[in-house]
Amino acid sequence: MRDAGIFDGDLLIIDRGISAKSDDIVIASIHGELTVKRLRQSADAWLLVPENTNFPAIPLDESGCEIWGVVTHSIRRHCGR
Repeated sequence: MRDAGIFDGDLLIIDRGISAKSDDIVIASIHGELTVKRLRQSADAWLLVPENTNFPAIPLDESGCEIWGVVTHSIRRHCGR
């Protein structure tokens, strides 16, 4: 999610009480593994879109995928100690 300003080691604040909508950054569970992606609605499907062009979009289907929460804030550490 580097192009969204989220990097390895950042802490994410997740709100599980709000419903995800198109363009939100979400935590999704895909076959039991968590991932951070942008949720997008295309003409005929919902997609989990990475903010890194080196990775492909993931189409959402009913099997094995759940939106776990919406990312509301991120916190980055600036001191290496």
